[in-house]
Amino acid sequence: MAKVLILYSTTDGHTIEICTRMASVIEREGDTVEMVDLKDGPSLDGFEFDKVVIGASIRYGKHQK
Repeated sequence: MAKVLILYSTTDGHTIEICTRMASVIEREGDTVEMVDLKDGPSLDGFEFDKVVIGASIRYGKHQK
């Protein structure tokens, strides 16, 4: 069983919808998922994950910093 971190950044909410769907599929396969919004400025010190997924909004060729 893997521990999966999904980091995401969303502008209009589409990215979190996609990440939430990915999390449900990953969990259905037996892995655990932690979803973290990058706008919250998370501190991930001390966390250990087997896999990391990053989802970010890209609009009109521009992206959030």
